[in-house]
Amino acid sequence: MRTPLLSNSFDVPEEPLPCDPGNPTVGILGSGDYSRSLAVRLVACGYRVVVGSRNPKHIAIGQFPDGVQLLTQREAMVGTEKVVFAALYPEHYHTLVGLRDVLAGKVLVDVSNATKLNSGEPSNAERLAELFPESRVVKGFNVVSAWALQTGAHDGSRQAGVEHSWEEPQVWRSDLYLSSGILGLGVLTLLAITSLPSVGNALSWREFTFVQSGLGYAALTLSIMHTLFFSWDFAFFSFAYPYYMPPTYLLALILPCLVLVGRLFLALPCLAFRLAKIRRGWESPCHHPPQTQEDTANGVLPRDLSGDV
Repeated sequence: MRTPLLSNSFDVPEEPLPCDPGNPTVGILGSGDYSRSLAVRLVACGYRVVVGSRNPKHIAIGQFPDGVQLLTQREAMVGTEKVVFAALYPEHYHTLVGLRDVLAGKVLVDVSNATKLNSGEPSNAERLAELFPESRVVKGFNVVSAWALQTGAHDGSRQAGVEHSWEEPQVWRSDLYLSSGILGLGVLTLLAITSLPSVGNALSWREFTFVQSGLGYAALTLSIMHTLFFSWDFAFFSFAYPYYMPPTYLLALILPCLVLVGRLFLALPCLAFRLAKIRRGWESPCHHPPQTQEDTANGVLPRDLSGDV
């Protein structure tokens, strides 16, 4: 790609930027957009900058500001005193192996970011340290974008990738939040479909009871989990209670939680067995009217307390 991503209106000033001869010479390996932005900022700070490229003749005139020397990689590293910025992709690190002798004893700054997180492989800085054991490899500038370098700290965008920025709790939260919400919506859709007369009449009583009762509690549980995952730990902070009032989602969870607690209470074996008998027509003897002599004389048999079959 020969056309630079950033406009040349920012990087080529009308007048040459001053360079202090007393300042050290800083080297940059690579001639991409980040290298150009870094060179603009270093020259603006008064440093002398040399850029090392594999093909310096292929770089368009005016791509780098005045005062920056475009040389081959070896020539640039020979003219560098202490600090070298490695502004190139990790796939091209092997092309720098021939510069071990000129990079010995110098500080090599890695400005790249990893393309994969938690891959188990060595980081880019570790790979550079293995290739250049006699150099001091440090990590820096990888959270500063090329646009921020060129336009300034206040006007630039700070949206740059951060190496090893994996936050496992946040990832689990988003996955659980989406999963419970989608499952809850699916179960509620099934409940709505079975509520239609044409669909409900096609189901047996046992199937209809399972869908409306069992899946109803499942949908209620998934909805509660969806709300809890959405709020996460928001309720444990003091700023969540303005005017000493609880958050809205806590008020919305009161009735559903009471329904689930009541259902779990009725699911206890001592109560579930009695409820099953009541559904089958069982009546308690203490609430059954006593048999009188007149009923016996008229041939009225005592009612079966075990329920009708």
